[in-house]
Amino acid sequence: MIVDPAFGQRLRDIPVGEPVWIVDTDINRLAYEAVGKERKPESYLIGLSSFKVDPKGSPETWLISELETIDRHHGEESHDPPWSVITVIGTKWTERIQKEFGRFGFRSHADTPEGFVARKEEANRLAGD
Repeated sequence: MIVDPAFGQRLRDIPVGEPVWIVDTDINRLAYEAVGKERKPESYLIGLSSFKVDPKGSPETWLISELETIDRHHGEESHDPPWSVITVIGTKWTERIQKEFGRFGFRSHADTPEGFVARKEEANRLAGD
């Protein structure tokens, strides 16, 4: 999940086959369109997706506003296995994000230089945490 409004061409660095959701800003849209033409997804669950946001909002708000959609797209009813780990680029872990992610079963996170990685309980057990 990329909520960095200026991520742009770094989108090319994301491995093929990874599901990617990227915030639709002018800079990101150019990269999204170019990379989208180069990569053909294996299924509707893998590949690139962009989402529109209020440009006056914050990356934290953008992330939270898409959680329901991501859960519908990658949740237990639509995907086997369902999403259990998410890497977020463009915002740090906050109390508000913790509360919202908790609604979807995410119980832990690890900070990264550009954001964080969150895991559900079952993902923590599988990873040996």
